[in-house]
Amino acid sequence: MDLQYALLLIGIVVVAVVALSALDKARLRRQRERPEVDLGNFTRDDAPVPQSLLNATREEGSEKVLRSDIEITTREKPHDEIQREEIQRLEEVATMPLDLTTGLRHPRRRQAAPGREYLSDEKIDFVIQLPGDRPVARNTALGIFMQEEYKLNKARHLYGQHYRTSHWSDLQLDRSNTQYGDLTLAIQLVDPRGAIEETELNTFTQIGLRMADELQRLTKLPLSFEQGLARAQALQEFCNTYDVIAGIYVVPEEHKTFSGIAIQMEANRAGLEYGARNFFHLKNVVAPGSRYLFSMANLNDSSAFDPGAWDKLESKGLTLFMSVPCAYHPGAAFDKMVATARDIARGLGGTLQDQVHRPLTDKGIAVIHHQIEAIEEKMRAYGISPGSETALKLFNEAATL
Repeated sequence: MDLQYALLLIGIVVVAVVALSALDKARLRRQRERPEVDLGNFTRDDAPVPQSLLNATREEGSEKVLRSDIEITTREKPHDEIQREEIQRLEEVATMPLDLTTGLRHPRRRQAAPGREYLSDEKIDFVIQLPGDRPVARNTALGIFMQEEYKLNKARHLYGQHYRTSHWSDLQLDRSNTQYGDLTLAIQLVDPRGAIEETELNTFTQIGLRMADELQRLTKLPLSFEQGLARAQALQEFCNTYDVIAGIYVVPEEHKTFSGIAIQMEANRAGLEYGARNFFHLKNVVAPGSRYLFSMANLNDSSAFDPGAWDKLESKGLTLFMSVPCAYHPGAAFDKMVATARDIARGLGGTLQDQVHRPLTDKGIAVIHHQIEAIEEKMRAYGISPGSETALKLFNEAATL
């Protein structure tokens, strides 16, 4: 039996390595097809911008800057973070057959939140419904789904309504003896890497048809294939418009620098914690939305701090930044970030600047706040509120759920 497990595990590793290599090549190809963007650059020129924001902008060289002195920019997921998430997903996919056949559980397997219903998100998902009068076992349905779903790149789920009840759950989170009436397959149409491609949506549809055939069930599609692609394009335009980062610089006097020890001391005093991506973060403990209200990075090429060299660091400035669409109350989060920036500047003997290194005044801060509120209003009017679960999935914060 030990030999059998060993052979199974070796096979899993081989499959994971091959799949990861394919995904990495696809990701590199996508990256070559679009420009690199970081916290210092504006969103792509072809991204649509709300008229209210267009009216409030002016040209500054090749960049478009808000008159409020805050730059709008598209935030891209770091390469290493994408790779870690893909490795974890491949591990979960590779180990699921073991869970179905031998009862072994992968230690990273997610657990269902007590009492929570898991449903598709009609705003951003393309779904295939498989209604049924007879019960189907969890392992039977999930086994068919898992045979093909590894071909998909976007987030996808198989949901089931517990037989004789109205409770919906994610099959991957349920016990092996769970039985279901209706089933729903869902795939996310847009994520931070872009909209779903026609070939992937076609593959997903074929998986749904195969499940319907093997389980002898009808299929229902709330959206046609063409409508799904059109919805994906509309969502991508929405993301291009509202993926906004608000930022503030804290800079020293001319020809001076901030010492690493002083930065660490002031950050801790302000309640910031050193953590992910070698940034400081203010954790969100008061509202839904992103796990952080805002973050602070070193204002240099790497934008990160070296935890092993605080005594050697001489910084030319700091940048505090927040994701507007991922904040549950973006105006309040911005106000807190401004107050923190002022405290840190006062402690370090620095001043506040915008992202083209001009003084940031009280009037400018008020204008920024007004524009952030305008973004929140337009997002809510579209039906996707800032900081909502849907917004977090679209704007690169799904891991916080």
